[in-house]
Amino acid sequence: MTRSGTDPLEVIEYEVVVLLRRADFKKTMDGRENSLFRSGYLILNVLLKKSPMSVRGLADLFQLDLSTMSRQIKALENKALIARKIEDHDGRVHQISITEAGRHAVSALKEERIRIYQGLLDDWSEEERTVFADHLAGLNRKIERRKRLK
Repeated sequence: MTRSGTDPLEVIEYEVVVLLRRADFKKTMDGRENSLFRSGYLILNVLLKKSPMSVRGLADLFQLDLSTMSRQIKALENKALIARKIEDHDGRVHQISITEAGRHAVSALKEERIRIYQGLLDDWSEEERTVFADHLAGLNRKIERRKRLK
């Protein structure tokens, strides 16, 4: 039981839903029209580290079907944040790379997001931030593994 006498799993269930709703930067944190949707931000972050990648590789990584990933790729391509290149050895395979504009957009947005979280958590100790970060990352990895098993 938590200090309030509530089952911790009930608190976690509810607070994760609230977090997902409130932490959607496009809708609640910055509201700018040129801001990236969550999916675009995540794709660009992956491409910063693993560029180029195939559309199939991205779809598999995010556990999405190919048509959903293709729509998200097209939206980023329309904003010139990524570039698509057809593989020489197989014309059906497209390799996706982040552009310089994409690098700039994701870096600027990441800095802004970190600044916002820094303000939100300014009264937390470094240890509290570290423990929260570790637990949040652990929860996400478990969710990913569970989804892969299904």
